[in-house]
Amino acid sequence: MDKQQRMELRRQAGYRDLPKPQTKEKGPEYSLSYVCCSCRTSNMRQYNLEPCHYPKSIECPICKGVAVCVGRHFKPPKKSDTAQWKKVEYLIEHGFMFQKIRPVKNCYDSVPYPETLAQAKDFVVKYQRYAVKTPYNKAIKQD
Repeated sequence: MDKQQRMELRRQAGYRDLPKPQTKEKGPEYSLSYVCCSCRTSNMRQYNLEPCHYPKSIECPICKGVAVCVGRHFKPPKKSDTAQWKKVEYLIEHGFMFQKIRPVKNCYDSVPYPETLAQAKDFVVKYQRYAVKTPYNKAIKQD
């Protein structure tokens, strides 16, 4: 007698319950990163909203400053890496929210983001038409 037959006999005898159908609750599809450049932290947030309706900025849970939404493709640098955080802050100030930039239409190849602050300055000049114009870029500059 194989395992399936034994389990069926136990169920019929009342010694084993039928497995309950597992239903997975459908939650938010996306987790987006929110970055606070003043305390150098990144926090992931999920909302039961469409991704386009997620808040563009939230209050930083650590320093109570402004944490800006930089999407789901952002990989934060180490907290101690000040050069990389300066680059991140520079890109955010100029409207680059770490979205994918695809200069060629109907092509899935995207432009890689710069690795240094010097490269970021050239990147901002070269791809300024892809920058996101938002009112909270000024809020980051004031902090």
